[in-house]
Amino acid sequence: MTSQKDASGIDLDIRDAMEGHERFRQQFERDRYFYQNLANRKQKPRLLWIGCADSRVVPATITNSDPGELFEIRNIANVVPPSDAADDTIGAAIEYGVGHLGIDDIVVCGHTGCGGVAALLEEVVPGREAHLGRWLEFTRPAHQLIEAARVPAEERLTATIKAHVQFQLDNLMTYDIVREAVEAGKLNIHGWIYDMQDGSLSAYDAGAGGWRGLLDEF
Repeated sequence: MTSQKDASGIDLDIRDAMEGHERFRQQFERDRYFYQNLANRKQKPRLLWIGCADSRVVPATITNSDPGELFEIRNIANVVPPSDAADDTIGAAIEYGVGHLGIDDIVVCGHTGCGGVAALLEEVVPGREAHLGRWLEFTRPAHQLIEAARVPAEERLTATIKAHVQFQLDNLMTYDIVREAVEAGKLNIHGWIYDMQDGSLSAYDAGAGGWRGLLDEF
C-alpha cells in the first residue's frame, strides 16, 4: 500500500498529525497554566487503565478524563499476562503504577467487536506474525471456556470478550504487589466492557457473578 502525499510531498497521514499538533499547540497556549502545572508536579493519576490498543476505544474520551488522570497500558486485546510470563512491559507498568504512583484502582477494559480477541480464530502468518501469534495465545483460555459452554455462535464473540476480561482480573492477582494491596484493602480491581455501538460501559460484578451497566452501580 502506497502512502498518499500532498503537493509538497508530505504523507497525508503525517500532514493530518501535524495539523492536529498545531491545533493542540493553540489549545496549549489557551490552557498554559494547566499544562505547566502538570509538568511541574509529580503525576497523580486516579486509576490505572489496562485497555485495548484499538484506535476507536480511547480511554480519556470514554471517561471524559483530563491529562494526568489516567495511567494507561494499551495492547492488543487488553491482555494482562500472568506474572510468571516474564512480560516486563506490562508487569513494570503495574508495579510502577501501584508501588510508585499510589494508584488504588485498576480497570481492565475490553470492548465489543474486539479484533484482538477474534483474531485467535483467524490465520496468523508463521514467522512474519510470530509475535502476534504468541500474544494471541493469552486469549485462548476465554475461547476454550466459551466453546466448552456451547454458547450460540451469534453470541460467542461478546461472551468470549467478557470472559477474557475476567481472566485478566485473575492474572492481575498473580502480581504480588497487586494481591497484597487488594488483600490489605488498599487497591480495587475492576473489569469493564465498552460497547462501541451505544457508548456505554458495563462492569463485572464479582459478587453476583455477572455484568451490569456501570452507572447502575451508583
